[in-house]
Amino acid sequence: MVLDNQSTEGDVEWINRYHPKIRCVVAPKNDYLFSYNWLLAQLRDDVVVLLNNLRVHEGFLAPLLRHFEAVDVFAVSSTSRDWDDTRFTCGPIRLKSHHGVYEWDFDRGRQELRHTFSCSGGFVALNRKKFLELGGFNRLFWPGYGEDLDIFFRAWRSGWRCIFEPASIVYHRESSSFSRDERDRSTKLIWRCQWLFQWSSLPPAASWWERVTMQLISAFRFLRSGDFNWISVRIKTWLEWLRVRRNYRWMKASPGELKRILERIESPVVVSRSDVLTR
Repeated sequence: MVLDNQSTEGDVEWINRYHPKIRCVVAPKNDYLFSYNWLLAQLRDDVVVLLNNLRVHEGFLAPLLRHFEAVDVFAVSSTSRDWDDTRFTCGPIRLKSHHGVYEWDFDRGRQELRHTFSCSGGFVALNRKKFLELGGFNRLFWPGYGEDLDIFFRAWRSGWRCIFEPASIVYHRESSSFSRDERDRSTKLIWRCQWLFQWSSLPPAASWWERVTMQLISAFRFLRSGDFNWISVRIKTWLEWLRVRRNYRWMKASPGELKRILERIESPVVVSRSDVLTR
């Protein structure tokens, strides 16, 4: 199935003509990954695999699906390599804090079966009913670069698990949902999402003065380099958060809850006995 986000270059007609066995569904509007909220509510499948701007390695599907024998699995992510197959661009994600500022990124050098703090929304298998139970992707993070991080963290909070599966490989054309002229916008959206996620979902990682000090240091570094975008986006995002934060108080995790989640993430992934026998 292809979910078309209101394309304007004849893509739907091309698919229908040359690939008639593929079902092409046109979203009501171009809503980026949020169109999945609309689509998954109409499907009946137990597990759906989201694929965005990529090609897949032969046999990528079976390693993902085997984990859903466990009833508490919410999502399983593939690993990814760049379009030219020269390097890994994905890995398990770990949450860290540095002087009160949370950080997270792919551990690309750790290509092994592990739990992960989050998955990439561009290449992931997930339990459709659990996705809908969580309300789908959160509109706080529209148009992108935060909705996947948020929903996988909420899955952990619900007692479910997210897994990184390196035996499943895709080749990802990164950031192609945005045009070349929008790449600067992509950077600003990444900053925005990082701050919104920390303010909405994570407990303070240090005292207020340490957090403020680190932000002042960051602002000074950008000012010294002549880049004023960071400060501009920071101010706009904070004002945005002040307007909407009352609607998202339910998202905040306590320090104890976050600690328990991180401990679960560090636990090994147990493969079911039936799967081991099959392999």
